[in-house]
Amino acid sequence: MTRTESPVSLAFWRLMDLARGGVFGETWLFALAWLAAGRMAVARNMSVDQLAEVDAWKALVDAGFPAEAADRAVPQRSSTSVADMGRRAAATSIVAELHRELGDLRWDVVPCFLDGGARQAEGIVVPELTALLFDLVGEPDGSELWIPFDLRGQLTVEALRRGWRVLAASPLSVWSLPTQLLLTIEAGHPEHPKVRREVERDGAGRPIGRADYALVMPPFGVQVKDSSMAMWDTAGGKGLEQFARSESWAIHEFVNRTNKRAVFVSGQGVLFAKGQEQRLREYLVHRGGECNEVAAVISLPPGVFGGAGIAGAVLVVNPGGGTDDVYMADLGSGRRSLQEAGDIVAAGHDIALGKVPTDKARSVTRDEIAANEYSLAPSRYLRRVPDLGANALALGEICTALRPPATSKDPSQFEMAEVGQQDLNQWSAINHELEKTTYLKAPPKAGNLVRPGDIVFSIKGTVGKAALMGSAAQARPTVVSQSCLALRPLTDRVMPQYLLMYLRSPHGQAQLEGLQVGAGVQHISPSTLLAMQVPVPPLEEQRAACPDYDRLCELEDQVARLQGEIADLTRHRWPVDVQ
Repeated sequence: MTRTESPVSLAFWRLMDLARGGVFGETWLFALAWLAAGRMAVARNMSVDQLAEVDAWKALVDAGFPAEAADRAVPQRSSTSVADMGRRAAATSIVAELHRELGDLRWDVVPCFLDGGARQAEGIVVPELTALLFDLVGEPDGSELWIPFDLRGQLTVEALRRGWRVLAASPLSVWSLPTQLLLTIEAGHPEHPKVRREVERDGAGRPIGRADYALVMPPFGVQVKDSSMAMWDTAGGKGLEQFARSESWAIHEFVNRTNKRAVFVSGQGVLFAKGQEQRLREYLVHRGGECNEVAAVISLPPGVFGGAGIAGAVLVVNPGGGTDDVYMADLGSGRRSLQEAGDIVAAGHDIALGKVPTDKARSVTRDEIAANEYSLAPSRYLRRVPDLGANALALGEICTALRPPATSKDPSQFEMAEVGQQDLNQWSAINHELEKTTYLKAPPKAGNLVRPGDIVFSIKGTVGKAALMGSAAQARPTVVSQSCLALRPLTDRVMPQYLLMYLRSPHGQAQLEGLQVGAGVQHISPSTLLAMQVPVPPLEEQRAACPDYDRLCELEDQVARLQGEIADLTRHRWPVDVQ
């Protein structure tokens, strides 16, 4: 764990260490409560040193300091035990030292959340993403910004720093204590005059409020129907029927509660997933009728969300109008280290805002989006593929796809050999005995069994590994694993050896890299794969290329023999006796 070295973070970690092993529950809340108490004490012209006395805490609570926070910081507020008095004195010393060092300078505690565990970082994004989100929202101009999901208060505090008034009314029954403490550290009191928590309601008490601007970061994977979000549905229950998960529902809900601009940040699944996510994308693309409302889509690297390693996405929507095209920017490619996420976002800041020319962004028409299954994944539109010529065909025109069958967790009478990623990425056909066995829920159709001449292709995880199926498929009935599919070439149009060489070529792999998506695990859908373009010359030209395939198999065999000889030479004098 890498800790941020600043006076505030050092004080935060010292306070957390002080609480370990005690009765304080979440140690990060203990630290946050002490820092908030210190700031509020200064704002009320109290000496920070007074926090060692329980009467000072009673005075803070009477002045509006959250009683729950005081109970966490000083659980035994009437205690005179030596241990409790010593702990209060130690915590007071830490906060007083921080005040003497920084005075009235800002105590920025948000980086401490990211340096800690997943629990305390929940609902936090890297600061570089926060800066980008607010630049995408724009200048406040005296307006109110609706931030409905802000678990830790990070977005609310940044909005106040930038001059926004904040509407914090939320469809979630969220625990507001962290936000109250963060506001207290920022402004000296948990209640801020520029933060409004209530929203307009109709006669039945249902929320009907709207705002000109919204910054929406919904929780991940919450079922809306079983949560407090359900009563907020403005579509009379239709939204709940179409969008069951929190990410899709929140985007649909708040784009209909925003007048001028809404910025949404979520996992990348909303950009490419089927089902409700695709319904959402079609809705957003066509919501404005002749007027395009989707202004920008930005993909983010993994690691931007505290406590979660998934990749992120930003959607900018201008209800009522916008540009004719959708600006697509990809900040998620290249380096993949979670620790570098903030640096990647910072480096792509001006790209995301459309300020610099780059090959990582371009404008896309709505017709182009519709032609690509309404995918909003920028990588789909940014891939650069050389001209394939007049004989290019979609993979689906020259192959049929065999998808993996439904498997059974328990042994069944339908026992099959399974070919998967562990058998791929070799040039020679798969002739060896397959090691893996799987059980099916029902007998497979004969046409769904893999046979010699099929190309087994990985579509999940390490996308693009491929191999030609050989005699192994004749030893016993064989199916593809759940992370693969089999391509059965139409031999009157394409030769299997030729197609395998193209799929594994740098040219083919570049195409595949642009087509794969994934918020966590990279994958490519079968329909997307089958739309991939392949140069298909006449069969005579394909046959002329097949000696290259034979040579690749020979070279692969030579390499294997040489590697075996190297291994023998390095160990034959001093063999290891393995028992």
